[in-house]
Amino acid sequence: MPYDKRMKLTGMTLETEAFEEYLSFLTEVLELDLQELTDLSMRLDLQGTWLEIKKISSAKHQIATVIEFGLNEEEFEDLLQKMSFFNYRRSSHRFIYIESTKDICQIVDPDGRTWRFTLIPPMTLDLNTLPYI
Repeated sequence: MPYDKRMKLTGMTLETEAFEEYLSFLTEVLELDLQELTDLSMRLDLQGTWLEIKKISSAKHQIATVIEFGLNEEEFEDLLQKMSFFNYRRSSHRFIYIESTKDICQIVDPDGRTWRFTLIPPMTLDLNTLPYI
């Protein structure tokens, strides 16, 4: 089957034993909006797609999984501040801050998945390449 350029990721489901920790991190640090919340699952809005977290009794470690987000400069700086405050306030949480550079922030979740937040530089306009109207 050939690649379809109209294909779009509509959502993602992650399984975990650390349900409450995900709820805190995703709503407090990433400030994602909850669409649904039950004792066993939550669904969060990701601007046109969704992220579902399901509580299970035993989750496999997901070391090779990377979840990546692109952020503008203001969002990236805001995320770094929220991560710092979250780490300070919840020193026992299991979201581990592993790296931060001027354009990448990486954490590892309780199930071993890497969450990478990348600064996307603003587009620069070259007025010489714009079409004439």
